[in-house]
Amino acid sequence: MATTKIIQSLERAMSILELFQNNVVELSLKDISERLELNKSTTFGLVNSLSSLGYLLQNEENQKYCLGPKILSLSNALKMNNVLIRIAHPFLEQLSHKYHETVHSAVQSDNSVIYLDKVESDSSIFINTQMGVKNYMYCTGVGKCLLSYKSETQIDQILSFPLKAKTYNTITQRDALLHELKLSRERGYSMDNEEIEIGLTCIGFPVFKSFEEPGFAISISGATGRILDKLQNTDLIHDMRLAAAAMSRQIYNYQAH
Repeated sequence: MATTKIIQSLERAMSILELFQNNVVELSLKDISERLELNKSTTFGLVNSLSSLGYLLQNEENQKYCLGPKILSLSNALKMNNVLIRIAHPFLEQLSHKYHETVHSAVQSDNSVIYLDKVESDSSIFINTQMGVKNYMYCTGVGKCLLSYKSETQIDQILSFPLKAKTYNTITQRDALLHELKLSRERGYSMDNEEIEIGLTCIGFPVFKSFEEPGFAISISGATGRILDKLQNTDLIHDMRLAAAAMSRQIYNYQAH
């Protein structure tokens, strides 16, 4: 059975952060060194790095350390994502059961999207997405949906790398992508037209946390022929819009006018 090699310095840094569990508020450098049985120079290097990154904060009065603001921001993000998943999941189930397709929710993470939740289709097609794994923004339905509400400057920052073709339908030219994002914003939803996998089409819809600012996106994906047929001959867009609006109210207490 294969084993994963653990980087020692990373393991030690995480051990330092774990010392602040069980209502431990502050620790001195000596406390940390003794509890982890590390020499003082090693402890100082690790603590200094964690402090520089914002994961630890030093009390100037007694020189002791406590958890820094970066930990709080990660904690808040985790709580928000858990709330998002819990409230959004029933809506994803309703859409999936009605249209017999796979439905996702996803958030932006740096220059990528991360899938938070997934309700599988009861059809034969399998969509290989994994929760918590990053994916591209420029060629996925959820990613293009979130990009379409960014300014050109923000888009340039997010897509600062060459756009690689995942299929022959992937948009790799900046001007063409900007035009597609503008169209997505105007009609209120985005489309992945077999841009990440041939035979697979996806429709992405924003869930707003404030005016013109999505908190996350939902999508419905399936075989191209089926999705295009449902797009033309069902209330799919109307139902996705209603579900997104309900999630926006319940999660962010925001209601579009």
